[in-house]
Amino acid sequence: MEQERIKVLLVDDHTLVREGFAKMLELEPDLAVVGQASDSKEAFELVKKLNPDIVLMDIRLPGITGIEATKKIKEESPKVEIIILSMYNEDEYIFEAIKAGASGYVLKDISKDDLVRAIRVVHSGESLIQPSLAKKVLKEFAHLAKDTSQGMAKTPLRELSERELEVLRFVANGNSNKQIADSLLISETTVKAHLRSIFRKLEVSDRAQAVAYAMRKGLVE
Repeated sequence: MEQERIKVLLVDDHTLVREGFAKMLELEPDLAVVGQASDSKEAFELVKKLNPDIVLMDIRLPGITGIEATKKIKEESPKVEIIILSMYNEDEYIFEAIKAGASGYVLKDISKDDLVRAIRVVHSGESLIQPSLAKKVLKEFAHLAKDTSQGMAKTPLRELSERELEVLRFVANGNSNKQIADSLLISETTVKAHLRSIFRKLEVSDRAQAVAYAMRKGLVE
C-alpha cells in the first residue's frame, strides 16, 4: 500500500523561491506540494480548499504578515501545522511566531535535508526551532536566570521535577522525542509522559509554548 504523502502548501511572494522549494520537496517520496500562494489572502483560500498538512509560511508578506496569517489560519484550521520561513534570526520574531501558533521556525538558508526533517518532525506532532536559532535565543535569555531564581517559587516552574526540567532543556535545544530518549536512556513513551506533565504544570498546550515560557523565565541556558 502506497504511503500517504504529507501535503505541503508554500506561501511566499517570490515566485522563484516558491518554485525552488517546490522542486526540492517534490523529490521526497513522502512529501507533496499541493499548492502555492503569493500572499496571505491567497493562502487563506488555498488552506480551505486544499486542507494541507503543513504550511511553509514566509514571515514577510505584502499586506498581512506571515505571523498574522499564521494566527488566522490556526484559529480557522487548528489542525494545519505551520512552519515559518524567515530571513530574521532575532528572538522577537521567534516568540511572535510561537505565540501566533507556528510549530516551527527555520531560516531560509536551511539545508534541504534539515527542511525536510523539519516538515516531518512538525507533521509528527512535535515542534521545531532550528537548533542554531534555539541556541541563540537561549543565550539571549540566560542572563535572566539569576533574576528569576527567587521568583520561581511563585511560578509553575517550581513544580517541575529535575527530570522534567532536563527534558524541557533538551526540547528547548531542538531535540526530538527520540533524541531526548536516547540521551537520557529512557523510552520515547516516558519522554511523552514527562512532556504531558510539563504541559499540565506550566498550563500550556504544546512544546513550543513550554519552551517559550521557560525562555521568558530564563530557565534554560
